[in-house]
Amino acid sequence: MKKTYLIKTFNLIQNLFALFAFEVIANLLLRLLNYIIEKESAATFTLFLQVEKISISLSSWLNLAETFTFTLLAVFLAIGVFVKAKDDSIWNIFKSIWQTYHFRHFMVQSERTEKTIEMQKVQSINLIYNNFNKAVRKCVIDVSTNKIIIFIKVPNSQQSQKILKEMESQIREEISSRNPDYFFSAPDRIKNSMWFIGTKR
Repeated sequence: MKKTYLIKTFNLIQNLFALFAFEVIANLLLRLLNYIIEKESAATFTLFLQVEKISISLSSWLNLAETFTFTLLAVFLAIGVFVKAKDDSIWNIFKSIWQTYHFRHFMVQSERTEKTIEMQKVQSINLIYNNFNKAVRKCVIDVSTNKIIIFIKVPNSQQSQKILKEMESQIREEISSRNPDYFFSAPDRIKNSMWFIGTKR
């Protein structure tokens, strides 16, 4: 199964958005720090002057990083919009994003379990569910007018794969209920990915 452009770039664009947001917030905090130092009379001290120099230097580097990240985002998004507009509908981009995040929420398992040890409740992380969640958080749904493609990354561990296998009927029911105008085939496992294909009725 060949990945569409949206499936190839969805997680990359998501990570770039998160990185860009971090860069913007960090830059704003550095500018605020510079402003406070300049306004304070204590800024004449050598220590504060050194901090200000470092802060200004970091801020300039962050400006470059912001520009680079924003440019990458703009390029990937522009290509994605062009591809959808050429072959399908731009509106389906928003449908794909909405369905992807709802589907990820449906797939994720609760990692934390409570155990009682010596009359005290202790929380622990279930490593099997942790491995499963890392994989399914990368799943993507690509909605188009005549077809819906669901890409699910298969977890590494055998126990996590067993959970995914047991969920196949639930997954099909979930995606069918959200897209009643499409008929979904049985899942197709190819290497470390699982695919559900929905065709227009």
